[in-house]
Amino acid sequence: MNSTLTIRMDSELKQQFTQVLEEIGLDAPTAVRMLAIQTVKTRQVPLSLSANYSENDTMAFLDNVRAEWGEW
Repeated sequence: MNSTLTIRMDSELKQQFTQVLEEIGLDAPTAVRMLAIQTVKTRQVPLSLSANYSENDTMAFLDNVRAEWGEW
């Protein structure tokens, strides 16, 4: 069963966050789910994404996550 997580943040931070994620090829809900999966798996917050990575690098990372954890 799915549940909802509501996050409040400054509107300017949200806009900047969304913009960077768009450059990487992600949306905010997907990025938060990825963070949760990696945090549970490693018991730390190891996720590091950068707008400087190519879209191919990001897609390869997502393929690896999907292979290990399934679709989200």
